[in-house]
Amino acid sequence: MIAGRTVDLARYLGCHPNMDAAIEFLLDVDFTSLADGSHSFGSKGCHMNILRATAEENPVWEAHRAFIDIQIILEGTEIIAWAPVDQLDGWTGYDAEKDILTSTETVSGSRCVLSAGMFAVFFPEDAHKPGLGSGTVRKAIIKVPASLARDMQAYESSLTHLGTATLLTDRLRLRQYQLADTQAMFDNWAGDAEVTKTLMWNTHPNAEYTQRLLENWIKAYKTGRYYHWAIEYEGQVIGDIALANWSPTRLDGEIGYCLTKRFWNRGIMTEALRTVMRFLFVGVGFRRLTLRHATNNPASGRVMEKAGLVFEGCLRQALPDKQSGFSDLALYAALKEEWLKLYPT
Repeated sequence: MIAGRTVDLARYLGCHPNMDAAIEFLLDVDFTSLADGSHSFGSKGCHMNILRATAEENPVWEAHRAFIDIQIILEGTEIIAWAPVDQLDGWTGYDAEKDILTSTETVSGSRCVLSAGMFAVFFPEDAHKPGLGSGTVRKAIIKVPASLARDMQAYESSLTHLGTATLLTDRLRLRQYQLADTQAMFDNWAGDAEVTKTLMWNTHPNAEYTQRLLENWIKAYKTGRYYHWAIEYEGQVIGDIALANWSPTRLDGEIGYCLTKRFWNRGIMTEALRTVMRFLFVGVGFRRLTLRHATNNPASGRVMEKAGLVFEGCLRQALPDKQSGFSDLALYAALKEEWLKLYPT
């Protein structure tokens, strides 16, 4: 079991290969603003359910075999008891469809008090009894596949992790973020509703929110497997480009980017994207890279085409529209061998 504050989640990158996708998702998305219900993300079968519940003296212990359970408190306070699985008796037969065993063993266990902004992680060896206390609570429950062997082998042998190395072009410097970038990031794009209107994350409400994100991203650099660059032009931080989701078994990943509108239509993002793609293909060893854009933002599609990606199809109504309803997403991809023939140097 692990318990802590969600602002410190980046510290736990590397604990388990499959958890990294969940942690990176939680670092990049304002999940507290997501609607109640089910949300899928990443490339490892991860999913999240946001719900409201009434705390009570729950008599039932539970444990899981196929999934790691990450529980994050969004509102209210909840007490969750913990005990090693092998210290409890009376387990029911395993329900593989629901991935659960239960027990009503009268063991008190160790009680963990979680308030808003805190999380707990339960592995298959951890029995837990959620929902204790009183009052109502809003929480996110993230399920992460616990299978490890193939992913660990891939982490060790298939990719050469170099971390967020500094990359230079004729005009740009792509580098790791620093806390000193907070105000420029907020002013130039993160706090600009015109820039973020077709993106998959919400406009930042203030620079303090931006700083909290940067603190987590900077911590994540220490893992050596986190790829997130600030785009610097003539000494100014003007944009962002990152490998948002990636798979060590399939050797693929998805790139996302953002640029202040003052520098749109100058070829800057195409230049940054090609540079990052070359680094990920040649340096790290990915074989396939993808990008998506809202179809009501065709300029982003032109950037992808100029960078050598191929349109593969449309994901219908896949993106919640910030105005109303849902938007379609266009999917582009590049394969390493094909792309390197187009851009050999």
